[in-house]
Amino acid sequence: MSFDVEFDIDPMIKRLDALRAVQVPFATSLAINNAAKRAKKDLQGEMRRVFDRPVPFTTNSIYIKYSRKDDLYARVGLKEFQGKGNAAADYLLPQIQGGPAYATRFQKSLRQKGVLAPNEYARPTQSDYLRFNQYGNVSPGQYTQILYSLQAFRDSSAFSYKKNKDRKNAFTYIARTTAQYNAGGPRNFYPGIYMVTGLKNADRLNDDEAAMFWIGRTPNLAGKYNFRRVGSESITKNWDKEFVSALDKAIATAK
Repeated sequence: MSFDVEFDIDPMIKRLDALRAVQVPFATSLAINNAAKRAKKDLQGEMRRVFDRPVPFTTNSIYIKYSRKDDLYARVGLKEFQGKGNAAADYLLPQIQGGPAYATRFQKSLRQKGVLAPNEYARPTQSDYLRFNQYGNVSPGQYTQILYSLQAFRDSSAFSYKKNKDRKNAFTYIARTTAQYNAGGPRNFYPGIYMVTGLKNADRLNDDEAAMFWIGRTPNLAGKYNFRRVGSESITKNWDKEFVSALDKAIATAK
């Protein structure tokens, strides 16, 4: 005794074709985006490892351009625009590929004023009169005070500061350039930016306290933040897991 089994596979083929046409691109796009999110997280972790207390603006400067089903491509990058501020893509570039430290707005303002030569940089001292924020950086307010005192603003910020500053607590700063130092005068009065009012009497002739910034050559950075390597390794490590998970989800939600 026997019987025949007959099965029409055409509906199954159509079903698989539909799955391949719709769900596989969906799964691929989902996997790409999830892998990109993991890469962003790993890149932020690397920032915290190699930098001393990076500010939230820096750790949040990594962006993702997300993939779509009809555009299976994502990008993980650094923000390139920041209005009047310093764009992360600019100031992090020397930390990524090495080279001269990025000239911030403060440095550029001093160069335009002639306090710094094009190849010079102002580095904070250890003076107790320097005010630092919780991330170990000189406070924006003190940068503003110095630029105002040196008449080195490059935009309309000077007017706003003059209008709102408390004259009773005004601080005055002077700068000694490298050219002035080389021309002679007190040899212990090194190139730098000095506070001349606001000091205690005992500190007025003490360079170690009066000096807010030393002027020297622009530092060359070694490039300790390996953005491309960390990002690529993260994608490679997580891709298979993310794709399998995304494909499982695509199949489970297929109609």
